[in-house]
Amino acid sequence: MVRSDALELERRRWRRSPGRVLLVALIVAAALFLAWRVVVLGLLEAHFGSGYDDGRFDKLQTEFDRRSSAFAKADDRMRELAAAHPRAERITWIPAVICVRDAGRPESCKPTSAEDQAAYRALWGVDVIVRQSKDKGRTFFRFYGNDPPRYTIMHASEDTDAEEYADDRDFRSTRSLKPGWTILGPIDDLDREDAQWQ
Repeated sequence: MVRSDALELERRRWRRSPGRVLLVALIVAAALFLAWRVVVLGLLEAHFGSGYDDGRFDKLQTEFDRRSSAFAKADDRMRELAAAHPRAERITWIPAVICVRDAGRPESCKPTSAEDQAAYRALWGVDVIVRQSKDKGRTFFRFYGNDPPRYTIMHASEDTDAEEYADDRDFRSTRSLKPGWTILGPIDDLDREDAQWQ
């Protein structure tokens, strides 16, 4: 009987020992910290990451569907410009000017015609239209919005694997609109984004 009481007393001491209390406290603290990180990172991903892209993609897709003929017309105009400047490394079009950078030359800009301005106004929310020799045959309609991240609608030939293209250039997500047309989510690495658009 005395032996049993001694064992019970020893068990109680072990349960209340400072080492055990500290160990349990550390395990609980680590679990709470891990849970907090999972929640915070999940919320950040939902707001700024690929989870956020779905909401932006929905809006861009709706506006594209409403104005698909205007996007096609602007793409045709960029193809005309590319044909007129076969050595161009980069062609950009904003409402006021169209700029062409030929290989080994500084960028040259000309005011847009009334027809070009009307074609651009028919688009919704596009900040700049870009065509680059390194992205052969592709036209990019870039949307900056009020703040980054920046989204892009790409037109390419229908046999282009948009997913593979996006992965190669670190776009974090894509959505197909119709054959040849794809929304590209942002490039999260700013250095990689700068390299893509220079």
